[in-house]
Amino acid sequence: MSDLTTSIDSIQPVVESSGSSIWGYVIGGIVLVLAAGYFGFKKMNQPAFVIKQLRKRNRKEMQKQGVESAESMADLDLLLDSVQKYATEKKMTGTAMVQLLAPMNDKAKVKSGTDFYHAMAYIAKNIDDVQLARSFQNKSKQVKSSSPLMAGLLKRAGV
Repeated sequence: MSDLTTSIDSIQPVVESSGSSIWGYVIGGIVLVLAAGYFGFKKMNQPAFVIKQLRKRNRKEMQKQGVESAESMADLDLLLDSVQKYATEKKMTGTAMVQLLAPMNDKAKVKSGTDFYHAMAYIAKNIDDVQLARSFQNKSKQVKSSSPLMAGLLKRAGV
């Protein structure tokens, strides 16, 4: 009748298992994601990266207020430069460096422009930058708390 065999034993599966499992790929993918997360965290937890993010946020706030360059922002940049230099010398992490800037985020103490400059002077004293601290103390006596930029910065700080 026909030359074709009809027995089930002669039919072989087209796709044969090569013996390897998908679990190797799954574990390899997990290890790759963990390694990328670890190195990403190490990169983001550096003082230079944290300072860069702070400056970016402050620049956005300045543009929102319509002020491109103001003395208070220049002073804040001086403070951030000094803090970054101090944190780099002491080999601090970004998280530890943020603790240095904590007095500026204290809502109970920073209620006006004068308090803002006092907080910056306190931070400068803590990082052993006496000249900068003295400069901020002098400017705290001259600041106008009614300026729109200072009001915007205080609002951003949550005051």
